[in-house]
Amino acid sequence: MNPFVVKLTGRILKITSNLEYPVRVLEIILKYNVTVNMIDDKVGLKAITDSVKVNKELRKNESLEIETRLEDISEISIIYRDTMMVRRFDISL
Repeated sequence: MNPFVVKLTGRILKITSNLEYPVRVLEIILKYNVTVNMIDDKVGLKAITDSVKVNKELRKNESLEIETRLEDISEISIIYRDTMMVRRFDISL
């Protein structure tokens, strides 16, 4: 079972806790892949990373929503603290 359910609707990212105990979401790291024009007139792919500080407690089935810069998110990392330690949950979209 994944600790979080992640849903992207347009530019709104909704993260819902799936855990039986409360956790504090500290940070969300968003990775985008964008197309860029290179110096030699070729088209390339570039990875852009954006970090959003959250610091919000979520209980089971509680959600938080954040607005993203772009719709084309390739990967999301959720940094959170549970009762024992800081953890990281990565998900590819």
